[in-house]
Amino acid sequence: MITSDSLLWRQFLNGDKASFEQIYRLHYRSLYEFGMRKTNDEELVKECMQALFVKLWLNRQGISETANPKYYLITSLKNTIVSAQTANGRVSHTGDREEDYFQLSFTETDKLAGADEKTKQLIDAMNQLTGRQKEVIYLRFFEEMPYEQIAELMDVSVKGVYKLNSRALDALKDILDISKKDLLVLLALCKIYFQ
Repeated sequence: MITSDSLLWRQFLNGDKASFEQIYRLHYRSLYEFGMRKTNDEELVKECMQALFVKLWLNRQGISETANPKYYLITSLKNTIVSAQTANGRVSHTGDREEDYFQLSFTETDKLAGADEKTKQLIDAMNQLTGRQKEVIYLRFFEEMPYEQIAELMDVSVKGVYKLNSRALDALKDILDISKKDLLVLLALCKIYFQ
Protein backbone atom coordinates (compact mmCIF):
# COMPACT_ATOMS: atom_id res chain seq x y z
CA MET A 1 0.00 0.00 0.00
CA ILE A 2 1.28 3.46 -0.92
CA THR A 3 1.94 5.68 2.08
CA SER A 4 3.64 8.75 0.66
CA ASP A 5 1.22 11.64 0.38
CA SER A 6 3.14 13.34 -2.41
CA LEU A 7 3.40 10.08 -4.39
CA LEU A 8 -0.34 9.53 -4.02
CA TRP A 9 -0.91 13.09 -5.15
CA ARG A 10 1.26 12.61 -8.23
CA GLN A 11 -0.61 9.40 -9.12
CA PHE A 12 -3.97 11.14 -8.64
CA LEU A 13 -2.85 13.95 -10.97
CA ASN A 14 -2.08 11.27 -13.55
CA GLY A 15 -5.66 9.99 -13.30
CA ASP A 16 -5.27 7.09 -10.86
CA LYS A 17 -8.68 6.71 -9.21
CA ALA A 18 -7.40 4.41 -6.45
CA SER A 19 -4.87 7.06 -5.37
CA PHE A 20 -7.58 9.72 -5.41
CA GLU A 21 -9.81 7.53 -3.21
CA GLN A 22 -6.91 6.89 -0.85
CA ILE A 23 -6.23 10.64 -0.56
CA TYR A 24 -9.90 11.12 0.28
CA ARG A 25 -9.82 8.39 2.96
CA LEU A 26 -6.54 9.66 4.44
CA HIS A 27 -7.66 13.27 4.76
CA TYR A 28 -11.43 13.08 5.21
CA ARG A 29 -11.31 13.29 9.01
CA SER A 30 -8.83 16.18 9.15
CA LEU A 31 -10.79 18.11 6.54
CA TYR A 32 -14.10 17.48 8.28
CA GLU A 33 -12.69 18.52 11.66
CA PHE A 34 -11.11 21.66 10.21
CA GLY A 35 -14.34 22.57 8.41
CA MET A 36 -16.41 22.09 11.56
CA ARG A 37 -14.01 24.33 13.46
CA LYS A 38 -14.43 27.09 10.85
CA THR A 39 -18.23 26.82 10.85
CA ASN A 40 -20.54 24.69 12.93
CA ASP A 41 -22.77 24.06 9.91
CA GLU A 42 -22.26 20.33 9.28
CA GLU A 43 -24.36 20.32 6.12
CA LEU A 44 -22.28 23.15 4.65
CA VAL A 45 -18.99 21.43 5.55
CA LYS A 46 -20.07 18.15 3.93
CA GLU A 47 -21.33 19.97 0.82
CA CYS A 48 -18.06 21.88 0.54
CA MET A 49 -15.97 18.76 0.98
CA GLN A 50 -17.95 17.00 -1.73
CA ALA A 51 -17.66 20.01 -4.05
CA LEU A 52 -13.91 20.20 -3.34
CA PHE A 53 -13.25 16.57 -4.25
CA VAL A 54 -15.43 16.71 -7.36
CA LYS A 55 -13.59 19.85 -8.47
CA LEU A 56 -10.22 18.23 -7.76
CA TRP A 57 -11.04 15.20 -9.88
CA LEU A 58 -12.46 17.21 -12.76
CA ASN A 59 -9.58 19.72 -12.76
CA ARG A 60 -6.72 17.35 -11.90
CA GLN A 61 -4.86 18.06 -15.15
CA GLY A 62 -4.51 21.73 -14.21
CA ILE A 63 -3.42 21.12 -10.61
CA SER A 64 0.25 21.26 -9.66
CA GLU A 65 2.20 18.71 -7.70
CA THR A 66 2.66 19.51 -4.03
CA ALA A 67 4.91 18.23 -1.29
CA ASN A 68 2.07 18.70 1.21
CA PRO A 69 -1.34 17.58 -0.11
CA LYS A 70 -2.92 17.97 3.34
CA TYR A 71 -2.12 21.67 3.38
CA TYR A 72 -3.40 22.04 -0.18
CA LEU A 73 -6.66 20.31 0.76
CA ILE A 74 -7.22 22.30 3.97
CA THR A 75 -6.55 25.59 2.16
CA SER A 76 -8.89 24.58 -0.65
CA LEU A 77 -11.60 23.57 1.81
CA LYS A 78 -11.30 26.87 3.67
CA ASN A 79 -11.69 28.78 0.40
CA THR A 80 -14.63 26.59 -0.64
CA ILE A 81 -16.38 27.21 2.68
CA VAL A 82 -15.81 30.97 2.53
CA SER A 83 -17.10 31.08 -1.07
CA ALA A 84 -20.18 29.03 -0.19
CA GLN A 85 -20.93 31.18 2.85
CA THR A 86 -20.59 34.34 0.81
CA ALA A 87 -22.71 33.04 -2.07
CA ASN A 88 -25.45 31.62 0.14
CA GLY A 89 -25.34 34.08 3.02
CA ARG A 90 -24.89 31.05 5.31
CA VAL A 91 -22.56 32.44 7.92
CA SER A 92 -23.18 30.28 10.95
CA HIS A 93 -21.53 32.41 13.62
CA THR A 94 -23.08 35.66 14.73
CA GLY A 95 -21.43 38.88 15.72
CA ASP A 96 -17.87 37.62 15.30
CA ARG A 97 -15.54 38.57 12.52
CA GLU A 98 -14.77 35.53 10.35
CA GLU A 99 -11.10 35.57 11.29
CA ASP A 100 -11.96 35.57 14.99
CA TYR A 101 -14.15 32.50 14.73
CA PHE A 102 -12.52 29.15 15.22
CA GLN A 103 -14.15 26.49 17.30
CA LEU A 104 -11.67 24.38 19.23
CA SER A 105 -13.66 22.26 21.58
CA PHE A 106 -13.50 18.55 22.12
CA THR A 107 -16.99 17.47 23.01
CA GLU A 108 -16.90 13.77 22.22
CA THR A 109 -18.13 12.53 25.59
CA ASP A 110 -16.74 9.02 25.18
CA LYS A 111 -13.23 10.40 24.69
CA LEU A 112 -13.60 13.05 27.38
CA ALA A 113 -14.92 10.50 29.87
CA GLY A 114 -11.63 8.60 29.63
CA ALA A 115 -9.41 11.67 29.57
CA ASP A 116 -7.14 12.35 32.51
CA GLU A 117 -7.59 15.51 34.55
CA LYS A 118 -4.68 17.36 32.89
CA THR A 119 -6.14 16.73 29.42
CA LYS A 120 -9.53 18.04 30.53
CA GLN A 121 -7.85 21.13 31.99
CA LEU A 122 -5.95 21.72 28.73
CA ILE A 123 -9.17 21.46 26.74
CA ASP A 124 -10.88 23.95 29.07
CA ALA A 125 -7.88 26.28 28.77
CA MET A 126 -7.82 26.08 24.95
CA ASN A 127 -11.50 26.98 24.87
CA GLN A 128 -10.60 30.28 26.62
CA LEU A 129 -8.30 31.42 23.81
CA THR A 130 -9.34 33.84 21.05
CA GLY A 131 -10.48 32.38 17.73
CA ARG A 132 -7.17 33.17 16.03
CA GLN A 133 -5.17 31.69 18.91
CA LYS A 134 -7.26 28.51 18.79
CA GLU A 135 -6.72 28.26 15.05
CA VAL A 136 -2.94 28.65 15.26
CA ILE A 137 -2.71 26.08 18.08
CA TYR A 138 -4.88 23.65 16.12
CA LEU A 139 -2.93 24.04 12.88
CA ARG A 140 0.49 23.97 14.55
CA PHE A 141 0.01 21.20 17.10
CA PHE A 142 -2.87 19.09 15.82
CA GLU A 143 -2.31 19.35 12.05
CA GLU A 144 1.47 19.84 12.47
CA MET A 145 1.71 22.53 9.80
CA PRO A 146 4.82 24.68 9.46
CA TYR A 147 4.55 28.38 10.27
CA GLU A 148 4.81 29.42 6.62
CA GLN A 149 1.77 27.35 5.63
CA ILE A 150 -0.21 28.53 8.65
CA ALA A 151 0.58 32.12 7.64
CA GLU A 152 -0.77 31.53 4.14
CA LEU A 153 -3.85 29.72 5.40
CA MET A 154 -4.66 32.37 8.01
CA ASP A 155 -3.70 35.22 5.68
CA VAL A 156 -1.18 36.75 8.08
CA SER A 157 2.58 37.18 8.01
CA VAL A 158 4.87 34.43 9.28
CA LYS A 159 5.93 36.85 12.01
CA GLY A 160 2.25 37.26 12.91
CA VAL A 161 1.85 33.48 13.22
CA TYR A 162 4.86 33.30 15.52
CA LYS A 163 3.34 36.06 17.68
CA LEU A 164 -0.10 34.41 17.74
CA ASN A 165 1.43 31.06 18.63
CA SER A 166 3.59 32.59 21.35
CA ARG A 167 0.68 34.50 22.87
CA ALA A 168 -1.53 31.42 22.76
CA LEU A 169 1.12 29.29 24.47
CA ASP A 170 1.71 32.00 27.07
CA ALA A 171 -2.02 32.21 27.75
CA LEU A 172 -2.25 28.43 28.13
CA LYS A 173 0.79 28.40 30.46
CA ASP A 174 -0.82 31.10 32.61
CA ILE A 175 -4.23 29.45 32.71
CA LEU A 176 -2.79 26.04 33.56
CA ASP A 177 0.09 27.38 35.68
CA ILE A 178 2.62 25.01 34.09
CA SER A 179 5.98 25.35 32.33
CA LYS A 180 6.23 25.66 28.55
CA LYS A 181 7.91 22.26 28.36
CA ASP A 182 5.04 20.61 30.27
CA LEU A 183 2.53 22.44 28.08
CA LEU A 184 4.15 21.17 24.87
CA VAL A 185 4.13 17.62 26.22
CA LEU A 186 0.48 17.99 27.19
CA LEU A 187 -0.42 19.32 23.72
CA ALA A 188 1.34 16.35 22.09
CA LEU A 189 -0.51 13.92 24.35
CA CYS A 190 -3.81 15.65 23.65
CA LYS A 191 -3.24 15.34 19.90
CA ILE A 192 -2.54 11.62 20.23
CA TYR A 193 -5.50 11.17 22.55
CA PHE A 194 -8.00 12.73 20.15
CA GLN A 195 -6.82 11.06 16.93
